[in-house]
Amino acid sequence: MGKITYYNMATAATLGTLAGGLISDTRTNPFYYIVGLIGIPILSYIMGYLSLKSKRARALFEGTPTMVISKGKIIEKNLSNMRLSSDNLLEQLREKKIFSVADVEFAVMEPDGKMSILLKSEKQPITSKNMGIPSDNTNLPLSVIKDGELIENNLMKLGITKSWLIEQLKLQNISNFKDVFLAQIDSSGKVYVDKKSNLE
Repeated sequence: MGKITYYNMATAATLGTLAGGLISDTRTNPFYYIVGLIGIPILSYIMGYLSLKSKRARALFEGTPTMVISKGKIIEKNLSNMRLSSDNLLEQLREKKIFSVADVEFAVMEPDGKMSILLKSEKQPITSKNMGIPSDNTNLPLSVIKDGELIENNLMKLGITKSWLIEQLKLQNISNFKDVFLAQIDSSGKVYVDKKSNLE
């Protein structure tokens, strides 16, 4: 089901409607339904063939991948164009067992709605566990600012103060929470901040 394209779904829905109409609609000439039931699969086949042979047709019928994180920077414009929020992005990352945006080098939203992710080099495979080196347990990074809004409950969970966070933002030349698209803090106290794109 995850590989069904937009026009496949549209074709299935249309055929179902036509088949239902052919059975239940006694007032309309059945010829029109029959033409549709034959014509639409043919059209779908042609569209599939064109998608296979032409990049432009494939982009039109199936969609194109969209970059949502590039070199660790969230591309807000692309998120907005896809009607995705920061929460949607974080959910997709968590599904890939990635809990900090700071760990991501590139992330691409595929046409089927799945996300492909490339981690930063230092976050890729060979880990302390692979090397037999014991490591401390870590907690999930918590978002402390989303879309310019401070999340005070998460500050309390982390045991940090608002003034400490303000100082951390100042180190990155940020003077106002409203200038931040997303800020996360991990269990080691590392702060990840992504500025709103209109500030760059």
